[in-house]
Amino acid sequence: MGTVAVGGVSVAAGLAAAGAAPLTAVAVGFVGVATIGSLALSAAFKKVPSFHCRGLFYKNCLPEKVVMSLAVLQDLPSSKKLFQGDSAIQSLLGKLQTTFRFTFSKNKDHHLKVTNFPSKNIKGWKFTQCNPPVISESHVAEYSASKGSEPPYIQVSVEPDETDATNKISHALSIDGIQTLSDASTVQWSIEVSKNDLLSTTPFSVVPSFVAATSMENVQPEDQQIQQLSLDPQLAVKAFRKQFGTLSKLLSVSSNRLAVAPELFSGGLITFNCYKNATEGSSKTEEEKSTGLMISLMSTISTQPELLTELINVLNRTEPFKLIATKLVEASYR
Repeated sequence: MGTVAVGGVSVAAGLAAAGAAPLTAVAVGFVGVATIGSLALSAAFKKVPSFHCRGLFYKNCLPEKVVMSLAVLQDLPSSKKLFQGDSAIQSLLGKLQTTFRFTFSKNKDHHLKVTNFPSKNIKGWKFTQCNPPVISESHVAEYSASKGSEPPYIQVSVEPDETDATNKISHALSIDGIQTLSDASTVQWSIEVSKNDLLSTTPFSVVPSFVAATSMENVQPEDQQIQQLSLDPQLAVKAFRKQFGTLSKLLSVSSNRLAVAPELFSGGLITFNCYKNATEGSSKTEEEKSTGLMISLMSTISTQPELLTELINVLNRTEPFKLIATKLVEASYR
């Protein structure tokens, strides 16, 4: 040990005597070079601009409300088909209205944020945030790289919440944390909704086939018959379980499943991931896709039996499922 230590000192001393730079100076030199290189590299990265993004405004009209969405995608040639005609995104967000190009602002930590949500009703209309009003640049990059199940989006629903709600409503939300081509740091998201946007198609009239009159004196107008019927939550769950096998077989047919899945998602009966698993090509068999869809529906009806009415409406609009819709009505309404 002593020899090694002495040898080490002797080597250092020998280098010094030979006119070589001391080891400490060499070390300091390397550290200095590394530090300068690191600073230069960091400065170079800071000069690299954020990638360009495309903000897309969507509008989805439902029977009782209108859902407005802002989605953000990386502005690449390969991304155009996602917002021009992708059925999955349209089922999730609705009809594309307009777009704008921008980059994320470094001054806002590369986060886009929507603000100016109304804290109370405006002219009888209620605004509801459906998810967090923030999108990060990293989230956009991750989606572009992996093409995950859902693009980054911010969603708000607007619905008439009072009997005296005006026919139209207009309100501007603010999109901050961005930089547009015209150097604007804020973009206005104009929310314009009218009662005409609400779907004119009325829900399926839940009149059971067994409601019949034996004479003209006993016949009642359909509106009165509908008002006398109400959904029994316990019967609703039992009715769905009874039709589980039959509905599962129908959904195992690809064309049937593809026809009804978008409406199931739009009606809030299944998640977007469930919708994609049921409609997109994969290694799963048709039966497995049907089973996954049925398990999701069973979970929804078991926890929210009132949604059976929406399921009946969806099934009644598609020919192969109309008989099941009628049986569900007969077994769950009283």
